[in-house]
Amino acid sequence: MAGAIITGGNSGIGRATAILFAQKGYQVTIAARRLEALIKVQQEIKEFGGDCSIIPTNVSIAAEVEKLMENAISQWGTIDVVINAAGVLHSGTILDTDEAAWDRIIDINLKGTFLVNQAALRHMLPRKSGSIVNVASDLGVTGGRNIAAYCASKGGVVLLTKAMALDHSHEGVRVNVLCPGVVITPMIAEVDEAERAQWESVVPLKRFATAQEVAEAAYFLAHAQYATGSCLLLDGGNTAGGAV
Repeated sequence: MAGAIITGGNSGIGRATAILFAQKGYQVTIAARRLEALIKVQQEIKEFGGDCSIIPTNVSIAAEVEKLMENAISQWGTIDVVINAAGVLHSGTILDTDEAAWDRIIDINLKGTFLVNQAALRHMLPRKSGSIVNVASDLGVTGGRNIAAYCASKGGVVLLTKAMALDHSHEGVRVNVLCPGVVITPMIAEVDEAERAQWESVVPLKRFATAQEVAEAAYFLAHAQYATGSCLLLDGGNTAGGAV
């Protein structure tokens, strides 16, 4: 069986992705900070007979990421796919964002992606095989109003992915980035209701994505053999001319 690591797997996109990969026959390791939520997802997966292990992980701490990778390899023998879905949100212009909030966003969204990618590559490159999908955002491509630090972090993820693809695709590892628009997850609850309604009204498809739809796109990217350095926008048409 193939092994997969999904970060941020305790809720939202990560949870949906972990369940989907387990349904597809993967031996899944789910990483996130909240153990109670991880246990719930593990139970869901085991109820339908899936293989799943969990490990509480703060992806912004290198030692915890190394422990995650070591445990996954010890459990499953190999890691074939890594999905980086861990992320946090902060609303506000740059003037509304203090240093602590900036550090938190960059640490989880960008540094965390860097550390997980780095640890995964150290395992994948000697085998000359592996697929990494980093979850960014359409706002990491276009920018957006009142969400400056988040845009900066996700834009960094997009370009980190492209650089990694150029550096390592000839060594057998494909690296792609998935850029969803607004997704119905617990994270969106942090945004003011009026602002959410305004966002939804200007998306060309007139709705937000479901976590399941994003998980299916992540699964596609992970297995698209001719895709590397790709940025897949799953945004309901927003970057084609929406206004979110």
